[in-house]
Amino acid sequence: LGQKVFVVGDLLAEALSQLPEDKRDVILLSYFLGMTDREISEKLNIVHQAVSKRRHATLKELREYLVKEGFEWPDE
Repeated sequence: LGQKVFVVGDLLAEALSQLPEDKRDVILLSYFLGMTDREISEKLNIVHQAVSKRRHATLKELREYLVKEGFEWPDE
């Protein structure tokens, strides 16, 4: 969307690059640029509720990709 976003970590950057653009945009705008769901929905011209659903589904996909690639989640 014309904004530069810097991702630290090769595995995360690779995981994000594997996503379709519409899913990647929601993740980047939300977690890397700190936009609210309403701001994202306006920016992407999609329904507000779709942002939350898309983010949730995409986070699940990212988690599965990272686990498949051997990422180990830190103990909480």
